[in-house]
Amino acid sequence: MSFDWEGADPSSKMLYETIAILFRRDLRLLTFLFDPKSPRLKRRAGILREESWRLSEDEQLFVRVALDIWSGSGHVQLWEMTESWSGEEWKLFCLATANLPAKPSAGTDQGWPP
Repeated sequence: MSFDWEGADPSSKMLYETIAILFRRDLRLLTFLFDPKSPRLKRRAGILREESWRLSEDEQLFVRVALDIWSGSGHVQLWEMTESWSGEEWKLFCLATANLPAKPSAGTDQGWPP
């Protein structure tokens, strides 16, 4: 399955790419989270968090991190990541978040996200 997000804004494409890196481009996780036809979540974030119980513990945490990246709705606490993740998960997180542009400094007229 591919995502045909014709006309999606650059910000949505950048956030999707960031999450794709975090998910190791796993289509099962990407299709769990996203609507394949438009740049939005497949369901409301709370429903996705509840439905993620079927996934492994690591995948559940990745889904919540992805929801935080997409819309701030994953409610992940840093302590959950430090208690659960090994070096491989941290490496994916760092690679993914390195894809995000730097937030502009206070007082600039640039919007966030870009």
